[in-house]
Amino acid sequence: MIDNSKIITIDVEQCIQCEGCIVECPKKALELGAGGFPFCIESLCIRCGNCVEICPVLAITMEE
Repeated sequence: MIDNSKIITIDVEQCIQCEGCIVECPKKALELGAGGFPFCIESLCIRCGNCVEICPVLAITMEE
């Protein structure tokens, strides 16, 4: 069951635009947006946490 109460947040000031999160997402819920920064398509996201784990600078968080 998907926990839709959790929200993915990407801190663009910390993000180094490595695109690891985009590659790692099993549902392709992350895409490049304005300025080349990733953004999450909440309706596709299954809150697996892969993007949080792969981020080398801890720019991605998942919170309730």
